[in-house]
Amino acid sequence: MQMELRYSRHPVRIARGRRWTTYTVGAGLWLSGVLWLIYHYFMQTKTMFGPQANPLEHWWLALHGLFGFASLWTFGLLWGVHIVGGWKSGRHRISGSLMFILLGWLIASGYLLYYLGEDTLLPTIALLHWAVGLALPLPFLIHRFAR
Repeated sequence: MQMELRYSRHPVRIARGRRWTTYTVGAGLWLSGVLWLIYHYFMQTKTMFGPQANPLEHWWLALHGLFGFASLWTFGLLWGVHIVGGWKSGRHRISGSLMFILLGWLIASGYLLYYLGEDTLLPTIALLHWAVGLALPLPFLIHRFAR
């Protein structure tokens, strides 16, 4: 009974090590995605056979995939230690729900980008994936620092 009262009065805090793990994975995921976008769209080499991808483009995408995999683990960790308790506390439900929806979209669209063979849908999914991904720090900061 006391545990339920504690959750209802205080925000659910994440232990420092887990919080920094979450920040590191999130920052690595965001930064590797941004670097892939820069190298993909602005760092191509012009050759006599047309534009050629920068050799680092592949590595930024591979690193983004690695951080994406780590983010699934981190999302599971957050579910167990933060999201369920946070929902029960009633605090930050709107910003938390928005974060949950956006992260769910990024997970689903990332999966589709990797496995979907449909060429007509791929550009739209890619655009929506990286647009949401680029904007994600803003809802995160709102959720993190809202009072």
